[in-house]
Amino acid sequence: MNKGIYPALSGGVAYEKLLSIIANNVANINTAGYKADRPVFKVDVPDNINVTTLPYPVSDKFYTEIDSVFTDFNTGVIRQTGNVLDLAIEGDGFFVIDTPDGPRYTRSGNFVLDASNALTTVDGHMVMGEGGPVILEEGRIAVDAEGRVSVDGSEINKIKIVDFGKPYLLQKDQNNMFSGSGEETAAGYKVLQGAVELSNVNSVKEMAAMISVLRGYESYQKVMTTLDEASAKANEVGRV
Repeated sequence: MNKGIYPALSGGVAYEKLLSIIANNVANINTAGYKADRPVFKVDVPDNINVTTLPYPVSDKFYTEIDSVFTDFNTGVIRQTGNVLDLAIEGDGFFVIDTPDGPRYTRSGNFVLDASNALTTVDGHMVMGEGGPVILEEGRIAVDAEGRVSVDGSEINKIKIVDFGKPYLLQKDQNNMFSGSGEETAAGYKVLQGAVELSNVNSVKEMAAMISVLRGYESYQKVMTTLDEASAKANEVGRV
């Protein structure tokens, strides 16, 4: 078999994984607070190859792969909803969510009330305030720019907003939340009531990237087919 098929195969596998990443981003275009995934590529070459000299010698150890995937924490567009329970953070910071696995962090502020009048995520996890879970009794609910929550003019709690050192080392968890350590009090943020932060996925760019990846994947397939056919012909000549 022609050893050149291995680099082409690795490129095809990397593009297949990249397509899955892009598809997941596209699937979450309408997920409030979603942060897109981005790949980091790595090209492995043998130690004895001078990468500044062309052409490269053929080697089955020369291949491309996705080394890691990181989260793009750029802010999404903030959209007004008019829902008093919807909250968005303008600036840096995360809402703190209480889960059975410990505190989790999110930028998704499309909150709801549960049966006990606690402010929760749509999945039922309580939103934390500086004074514990945010419990909202009946009345006019207002949240100011600093996150102070009041009902009929009486302050009852303050939304807990935390931040982390940059670059963020948070890990994606289930339900559009993040896990991590080293939380610190956020500063310079503004809480917006009646608004949510949308996904930071750009649909046009993602679709363009998907088309580009599909074409690249097809190119790798053609290279592998050509190399395979060349090897078959070489074997036929060898038998004559």
